[in-house]
Amino acid sequence: MSAPLAKASVEKLKSYKPNFGKTIKKNLIRLSANESALGTSLDAVKVLNEYASNLNRYPPQVSEDLINAIADRYSLNKNKIILGNGSDELISIIAQAFLEPENEAIHTEYGFLQFPQAISITGAKAVVAKDINFTVSVDNILGRINKKTKLIFLANPNNPTGTYIPKEEVIRLHTSIPSNVILVYDAAYSEYIKNDLYIDGSELVDKFKNVIMLRTFSKLHGLASLRLGWGYCSEDILNSLMKVRGPFSVNIAAILAGTAAIEDIKFQEKSFQHNKTWMKWLKNEIQLLKLDFQPSITNFLLVQFPETSDHNAEKAETFLAERGILVRGMKVYGLPNHLRISIGNETENKILVRELKNFLENNHEY
Repeated sequence: MSAPLAKASVEKLKSYKPNFGKTIKKNLIRLSANESALGTSLDAVKVLNEYASNLNRYPPQVSEDLINAIADRYSLNKNKIILGNGSDELISIIAQAFLEPENEAIHTEYGFLQFPQAISITGAKAVVAKDINFTVSVDNILGRINKKTKLIFLANPNNPTGTYIPKEEVIRLHTSIPSNVILVYDAAYSEYIKNDLYIDGSELVDKFKNVIMLRTFSKLHGLASLRLGWGYCSEDILNSLMKVRGPFSVNIAAILAGTAAIEDIKFQEKSFQHNKTWMKWLKNEIQLLKLDFQPSITNFLLVQFPETSDHNAEKAETFLAERGILVRGMKVYGLPNHLRISIGNETENKILVRELKNFLENNHEY
């Protein structure tokens, strides 16, 4: 007798499995997950150690301390901030709250894989808007909107390409969509950008009721293991999301560490400057290796390898893994000739380039 089946919209899906890479080496250089190159704020580590004896207590349903810290850091309205167990959870509950099976939701061609996953689980249709030259196309998104459209998921900057669309294009997108369509604006990598051409989405939230901005503590703040994200949206949308979100979905470790991390401005500046310095260095080194890459403004680089040769992306990934260096293969994104490589610390970056050079200059059997 077979086990009961899940609903059809779930049964047809493939499980989303983040690929951090595999290697038998013990001393790993993990450049596959876009994690913080400098670890975590020592203030966050300290507060976790101090709380270790109180793990028997439930966390608060709403953490005023963390919400206030976020609001103060970014000059936001605290009543519009919602916390989540990673921005992953917020993506899921947005889809659950607003999508019916007869609805459609749009995501971009090379966007975060959880967007179509979250859409499809609800029974709604995930609609793809093609990118142009690895960059989001506003015109292509607008061309996919119809009466069934309920949500638009946009990651800006985008993962895995590292590209972004400027402020005027984001505003053009929003002003062109119907008022009953919600723009879900994932700004997970916004902390790595400091220029006037970019918009993080918060000002749109303050002006309009059909925008949700998403952020994460996993990148610049270095808290990926604690799963902590946050959203910024109208109070009406927030109230709807809180009906779907579990009462204790954000654990106390994440709350305490997140509060300490967002108040540690020195660590944030240090991480930003490190990424800026070593991104410039890595781009130059990749160019010297005669490999193409996308003009990333994040903490990772999407690198293209020769399509038909002994030095393709799959062989490069295997070669690096055998030497304890993990990078992210892009087959699942429909980019089999690419690898996504995160910025590491100084030693890790230099070892990566040394081994890439070794791979490209020699023939290897696999």
